[in-house]
Amino acid sequence: MLPPLSALRAFEVASRHLSFSKAAEELFVTQSAISRQIRNLEEFLGLPLFERRHRAVVLTAEGERYKRDIAEMFVKADRATRRLRRKDRRDVLRIQTYTTFTMRWLIPRLKRFNTSFPEIDLRLTASLQPVDFNNTNIHGAVRAGAGEWHARADKLCETYLIPVCSADYLASAGGVMTAKDLAEVTLLHSLGRPNDWRAWFAACGEGAIVDFDKGHSFESSSMAYQAAQRGLGVAIGQRFLVDDDLRSGSLVAPILQQIHSTETYYFLSSPRFAGVPSLELFRDWLLTEAQSSALSAVRQHPIEPPHSLA
Repeated sequence: MLPPLSALRAFEVASRHLSFSKAAEELFVTQSAISRQIRNLEEFLGLPLFERRHRAVVLTAEGERYKRDIAEMFVKADRATRRLRRKDRRDVLRIQTYTTFTMRWLIPRLKRFNTSFPEIDLRLTASLQPVDFNNTNIHGAVRAGAGEWHARADKLCETYLIPVCSADYLASAGGVMTAKDLAEVTLLHSLGRPNDWRAWFAACGEGAIVDFDKGHSFESSSMAYQAAQRGLGVAIGQRFLVDDDLRSGSLVAPILQQIHSTETYYFLSSPRFAGVPSLELFRDWLLTEAQSSALSAVRQHPIEPPHSLA
């Protein structure tokens, strides 16, 4: 015997928001209606699903398990319904991101999104400018920062910074370097992340001896990485974006010291399009991909010294 579908939906939405009032807003009902549905469901199951606290609710252990168990059911039901209702229609989803993030992380994974949601057409644009949800029709954006946003924001990863260059460039510079050595070589800068080199040297205690105005500058980190592969100098890499290059050997780390950066990647959802199914599906997919690729645990792949220098 199943509980009423309305009670299950009320629980699913409330468990996502951890808020009865936000669940009520999403379902266009009153907060008391959500509370009543949850209470009826708990009586049906014979156990509490939430702990009621002052101005907050928290899932119990049983509630957390129940949330995981029923979440996929609603995803499949929503997907099936949308496909039947929209057989001849296409959803257009407009996402703003960065060139480097798109080329190095997002595009290699987009085939899985297309397979799961063939009815959604993505419109990806790249910009270094702050996203303007009020005056544009952008549904969501990938932005880098320290976490202070005026929109719903989901952290995608932790970012670690590490110097990278080509094996030939490292050999020509005499082999494995120290931070002091790096201050004397050609540094490659990204205009999109102008503070990364400064933060790395400051963490190494060498910031005062570096002329950060010297070296080559590029519009994006992706261009700086390409320049490093071509032997133009040493770029400061975002670890999760250069891991594949480090493993393949197209880039090497001249010094095995990486630092944590507070400026990392978030997915921002436009308040204007809150609850739009295509946006929610893309957000859930993006967070799942970020988790499965272990972006928050980049340190689990140790960096090996270049073979020629080992």
